[in-house]
Amino acid sequence: MANEIMDRNNLMRNWFNGDSWMNNLPSIFDNNFPEDSTLKTDIKETDKNYEVHVDMPAFDKKDIDINYDNDVLTISGHRDSFNDHNDEKGDMIMSERSSGRFMRQYHLPAVDTENIKATYDKGVLQIDLPKLEKKTDTGHHVDIN
Repeated sequence: MANEIMDRNNLMRNWFNGDSWMNNLPSIFDNNFPEDSTLKTDIKETDKNYEVHVDMPAFDKKDIDINYDNDVLTISGHRDSFNDHNDEKGDMIMSERSSGRFMRQYHLPAVDTENIKATYDKGVLQIDLPKLEKKTDTGHHVDIN
């Protein structure tokens, strides 16, 4: 019942992890790759639905957009910049919180779009995508004229 998940970030991660000159860059660049700013996601598939959990800390619910079209679930959101990046005294030693637009897409086929439900609590977005019910084919005899 495994499901292929379309994820552009995995493609980029695989490309960067291959045998290339990129592997020799100093670790100072590690935190600048897209995989560090992605929305960490868990997806569980059952016979009846897909359960999606996405870590989206510091997002306002109004800044999160969920769309399902052509068997693809798209989750996007944006965060405004943080004021502490403008440290006039020079006290900031490190800042790992990011701002801007974030987006992830997942291929989740045969979803009952009328019954998708989403909640957002304590920085975690939870989406329940019920699957369309499969009709059992009992066979049908066709007469030849």
